[in-house]
Amino acid sequence: MMEEKELNLDELDDVEFKIDKKAFEPETLVCSKCKLKMKKTEIEIKLGGGVNINVFGFECSKCKKKYLGLNEARKLDKAMIVSRMMRNDFKMERSLSFDGDNFTFRVPKEFTHDVHKKKVEIIPLGAKQFCASIE
Repeated sequence: MMEEKELNLDELDDVEFKIDKKAFEPETLVCSKCKLKMKKTEIEIKLGGGVNINVFGFECSKCKKKYLGLNEARKLDKAMIVSRMMRNDFKMERSLSFDGDNFTFRVPKEFTHDVHKKKVEIIPLGAKQFCASIE
């Protein structure tokens, strides 16, 4: 029998590597199942709540498996949030205050755990709706 050796992380050498700026924006992909080169394609995704999104990704011509790059996946993630808002699956009420120039409201601390940045991106969705994300 082979003797099992315990791995000591303190004994490992440090390794440095650089990630290319376009590492998460692939030009080509190979299907993990079929090992075939995938075709670039526009993918329409219906999310419900009247929200549809078109993203650019890759599709295997054999098994029809689809993949997205990081930027397209982020776009899909934002669309899924908007879809959930439109379905009213989850909501929380807060008091709205007016300080003379602006309306303000407090964001629950459960939504801002480990947030250290002070910038918010606000995307208008209609006359009385918007989406806010912390940058």
